[in-house]
Formats: sequence, C-alpha cells, structure tokens
Amino acid sequence: MIPGIELDPTSGPAPRRRPPVSRASMMAAILVTIIVILAAVAVIVVYGLSVSKAPRTAVERATAIAEVATSQQPTVATNWVDLTYAYIAEGRHSDARRASATGKAAGDLPAFYIADALILEREGDQSGAIAGYEAAKQKAISYHEGLVSAAADKGVSYSALNEDLADAAIYKARLLVKAGDAAAAVAEYGIALTIDPRMADVLVERAGAKATLGDLAGARADYAAALRYIPDLPEALDGLSRLEEAR
Repeated sequence: MIPGIELDPTSGPAPRRRPPVSRASMMAAILVTIIVILAAVAVIVVYGLSVSKAPRTAVERATAIAEVATSQQPTVATNWVDLTYAYIAEGRHSDARRASATGKAAGDLPAFYIADALILEREGDQSGAIAGYEAAKQKAISYHEGLVSAAADKGVSYSALNEDLADAAIYKARLLVKAGDAAAAVAEYGIALTIDPRMADVLVERAGAKATLGDLAGARADYAAALRYIPDLPEALDGLSRLEEAR
C-alpha cells in the first residue's frame, strides 16, 4: 500500500476504456449499411417487376411459351401457328396477323388461313370470315394433295386425315347457321363428316341445321349417329327429345 493513500476495499479495478472509434471507420460502417439497404430495395423492386410481367393466366402462359419457341426456332412454321392462335386468344389481332404472315414465310400451312378467317370472325366481319374459311378450305385441299403426291413419289401412301379441311368447313358452317343459311351449313358439315364421320358434336350441329330446314328424319338420323359414338351425349339426347315433342 502506498503511504498516505487510502483504498476503498469495496471498489473493484478501474473500468477499461474502449479504444476510440475513428470518424473514418464510423462513416465506412454507415456507408456499408446504406449499400446493403439499397441492394435489398433493388432486389425487391426487380422481383416485383418480374412478377408483374409474369404470365398470370393460361392464355398468357401459352403466348409466352409460343414467343420463346418462335425466337429460338423461327424457321419452324408450327411454332408460328401456335403463336398466331395464342395472340388471337388474347385478342391481339394485329400481332396475330403479323405472326401469321411471318409463319407463312416459314411454311405455308392451311392453319394460317384458318387463323386469318378466325381473326375476321372475332372482329365481326362475318362475310369476310365466311370467304376466309372457304379460302382456307381450298388451301387445305391443295396442301393435302401435295402431301399425298410427295408420298407417292417416294413409293408410300399418305393416309392422314385432312383435319384442316374439316376444321375450316366446320367453322364456316357455324357462321352460315348464324347467317340463317342452314342449307349451306348442312353441306359444309357434310364435308367435315366425310373426313371424319365419328365427330359426334358435328353430327349434333348438322342435326340442328337439318331440323331448321324441316328435315326431321335427317335430324333424327344424325342425333342417333352421334349417340352411337357417345351414348350419353346430352345435346343428342335433348335433340331427340325435342323432335319427339314436335311430333
């Protein structure tokens, strides 16, 4: 003990002082914190933008997939077919027309001509659409004949159904029904059913057109044919029931 100095036995050792923090170190820490916060905000903003642009519906997803396919394989015509119809489903008719024109350059498929007519139909141009579906029918016929001929040149047969012709005829028939020309509609349904007579829904539609014309026997035969393929088809059962009530 040092003489002349009294110590407080209850006091502990003097507290150790923290080393002084330099102003530069403090500013650096603040700057790092700000950078981290800004980075987090940027990530949130980018994520929000990506979510807002992401496809929200099945139609939008189909469009996005088709757009990617055409960008990666622009020479594949069927990719452009998918994109054209995806645009039509979204109501983007100008984009659909451009996709159809670009697709025809990649491969002049009948599906593009059906799409062109469908655009006119969606825009309310009924007469233009009817003419468009007729043009699509002729394209489908010539295209299918080309496939048959090409196969024959190789010594093989081409037996695939001309589904494009059937589709164009069905779409045209439906518009003719709306236009009040049931007789012409029956003829178009007949073209489609010649290609594939098992289309029960088309048989039902033709039966309705025949009934409008007063051909009840023909309508009854079509409803019965539809039920042979789908025995519990409600539209066919209802059609037969209406015919029985009309007797």
